[in-house]
Order: sequence, then C-alpha cells, then structure tokens
Amino acid sequence: MHSSRRFSEIIAATNVDSYLEIGVETGGTFFNVDVPTKVAVDPNFRFDFESFRSAEVEFNQMTSDEFFLHHVGERKFDMIFLDGLHTFEQTFRDFCNSISHSHDKTLWIIDDTVPRDVYSAISDHQAALRARRQAGAEGSSWHGDVYKVVFAIHDFFPVYSFCTIAGNGNPQTLVWKQPRADFSPAWNNLESISRIDYFDFLRAKDFLNLVSEEEGIAQAISFLSGE
Repeated sequence: MHSSRRFSEIIAATNVDSYLEIGVETGGTFFNVDVPTKVAVDPNFRFDFESFRSAEVEFNQMTSDEFFLHHVGERKFDMIFLDGLHTFEQTFRDFCNSISHSHDKTLWIIDDTVPRDVYSAISDHQAALRARRQAGAEGSSWHGDVYKVVFAIHDFFPVYSFCTIAGNGNPQTLVWKQPRADFSPAWNNLESISRIDYFDFLRAKDFLNLVSEEEGIAQAISFLSGE
C-alpha cells in the first residue's frame, strides 16, 4: 500500500482534483486514490470494471499507446501514475505521451525505478524469473529497466525536475515541471541509455536524486502548493 499511502498524503495537503493511472491490474492503488476525477488505463483489468464506472471514474481497457493515440490532449491531469509495462521503451513512451495531458502543476509518479538486484533489472519478466531461479537466488521481485527512464528525463527533459523515493516501500520517481539549474546531459544519446545494464546503473545511481519517502513527499507538496 506504499503508493496509496504516499498519494493520499500528497493529495490531502494539496488541491489535486484529477488522476490518471497507467497500469491498473487489480486496482489496488486506483481505488484508494480519493480525488473527484479518476481515469484508469489497462489492457486487461483484473476486476469487473463496469460495476465501478461512473461520471467521475473512467475505465479504458486498452493499451496505453491506444489511449494516448485516441485521447491526445483531451484533458489535463493533476497527478499521473505510470505503472504499466516495466520496460524502458514503453514507460518512456508513456511519459512522453502523457505530457500532452499535463499542465504546469502536474505531478508524475513513475513506479519501479530502482531495481533490487541484477535479476530484478532484466526487462523481460519471465527471463528475470528464470535467471534468478537458475542462479539459486531467492525472491521474485521484478522492476525491469524502468530506471533508464529517469536517465532519459535527466538528459532530454531539462525543464523537468525529479527525485526518487527509495525505502519504506517500492521505489518511485516523482517528476514535476521545474527547470534544473546547471543542466548538463550525462549520456546525450538515447541508444547509450537503452544499453545501460544493472552494473552501469549502480555507477550512475546518483543521477536518480535519491531521497527518503518523507523528503520526496515534502518536495511534491511544496511544488503542488506553489511554495
């Protein structure tokens, strides 16, 4: 429930009225976000979403690519949660596409941006599980290579600031529109970013701007409150 806990704290202290979630599955986070308007996107909801549909709660059973293609710029959201397919390519595309649904005070939350180990960082879920099992390692955590999205935002979106919550729940990166001072690209090449592996990630970890949950939430509230 780390997402619900964090989002609820941010929402309670700000004026967030609208929420978009990409990658909903069972709705564990979506149903616990209490805002006037909510939009869910998932190619295969794992619940009877029709029974929860209302004028304020919308469900789109389709891929995120389809949603953004058919609803480009249709509405703006105060908070956007990206928790779809855990690959660099898809999550980065979701971020880029979601910009047309943002305004100057939109807060993004990108899930799974700090892999737990070398197996967790493999982009293919089944391959990650096989590799872990073959190595005799325990656990089943999988974050994919979503962490590369943060590096791409760092290099190609200097007008956005971000921090990454690590600890007290799953790692998540918060992104908001605020130019970064003294910007300088680290890779300056999307192909180079796409080729980063887990050990490169460990060497570049400082680029994620790691913070505690308390500090990350405080930064989000400060931005949304205009402080």
